[in-house]
Amino acid sequence: MASTTVVRVTDAIELHLPTGSGVYTGDQLAALGEGFRDAVRLAGDVLGLDGLDVFAIDAPDMTIPGWGCGGYTYSARSVVLAVDSSQAIAVPAVRATVLHEFHHVARERGPGCGTSLRDRVVSEGLAMLFEEELLGAASEFAHQDVTDDQIARLVDALDEDPADDGRWFFRTGDMPLWLGYTAGYRWARAYAREHGTNAAALVNVPSADVTRVVERAAAA
Repeated sequence: MASTTVVRVTDAIELHLPTGSGVYTGDQLAALGEGFRDAVRLAGDVLGLDGLDVFAIDAPDMTIPGWGCGGYTYSARSVVLAVDSSQAIAVPAVRATVLHEFHHVARERGPGCGTSLRDRVVSEGLAMLFEEELLGAASEFAHQDVTDDQIARLVDALDEDPADDGRWFFRTGDMPLWLGYTAGYRWARAYAREHGTNAAALVNVPSADVTRVVERAAAA
């Protein structure tokens, strides 16, 4: 495979590949490119994205276990696609990761993904819902077994700012892994259904609008 360092689907969205190190195989680079191209074709026009750079970097600690990749949106113009050269990288994993981050990018260009727990949970939930709408199913993080008590504790902490992402999303404390993703997905899905809309149309919805119903239920 040619050592192309930039993958373009349009002039407005580019993927910068980590070819300089020479440690990634042709199959790994091909999977990154194909997953990226799929995501752009599915979401680029839907979200009206332009002027965006996606940087694939060697960052094994930032990848999702078993996926070989992971994502992080740094701003409305920059996304990092973390990759692990020691693992196989599957096109569906790249596609889902990039689609998820694309929704974050669109939200960053509006109200932002925020720093409070409320903002973080809603932003992640909307991105999970976006995956489902375009791919037919949301990733595993949206479908974890969590208890009513854990959800209630999350609701009580929604005003926490800055959010303890490790505790609420990544099991570095007393909460289960992916709790924030599962709760956010449920709330975003319920809100979209109630209002007859979808995640793409909700990129600018205030987080408080999405969480209002569960907060009222908790206070009842």
